[in-house]
Amino acid sequence: MTYRISSHFLEKEPFRTHPHTGIDFVMPQGTPLRSIKDGIVERVVDFGSSNIGKGIFIKWQDGKTAIYGHLSQITVKQGDIVKVGDLIGYSGNTGHSTGAHLHFAVKEGGRFIDPSPYIDLIQNMNNPSFLAKMQHASDTVTLNGTQFIQMISDTLSSIKFQFINIFVREVDYYSLILQIMKKPFQFLACHTSFLYDILWRIF
Repeated sequence: MTYRISSHFLEKEPFRTHPHTGIDFVMPQGTPLRSIKDGIVERVVDFGSSNIGKGIFIKWQDGKTAIYGHLSQITVKQGDIVKVGDLIGYSGNTGHSTGAHLHFAVKEGGRFIDPSPYIDLIQNMNNPSFLAKMQHASDTVTLNGTQFIQMISDTLSSIKFQFINIFVREVDYYSLILQIMKKPFQFLACHTSFLYDILWRIF
């Protein structure tokens, strides 16, 4: 099955406020979405009714990051290792969207790049014979030690960054500091009479 492309990279339709960062593939809601390269799930997001809605960021072995957006359901979690052909979720219409489709984007060095070279892989991600060829090609490519360590390091850094963000948002530092400061005063208040009695006996 071939998915119609409704918007290309850098297109700026009337409803956009900035050039398109990826490619939109029109597909029925609930279409299985698969990883087109080996990698690790860097982030899983849900922006509600804005941006890409439910989305997945997959860090490929070559350092690029693939972004799947507007999903109806996600079947992977952050830190999962994915291989070519692995199911990662289902297409949908979440986020800022005008209809069921897949927003596919690729980032390299923190910047969006043209994902056109991967159109054929997306178009055939549910084609069994094509998928078999992709999986066979994937099995012949292995990471060297440096690449593997870098990929894991990047993912752990991403997880740490998100944990810090959550911690900063959730903790009420004003109340926390007050609680810490109160402890010594509570100790003195509880033991004032005892200390006074000791000092009186000494002096």
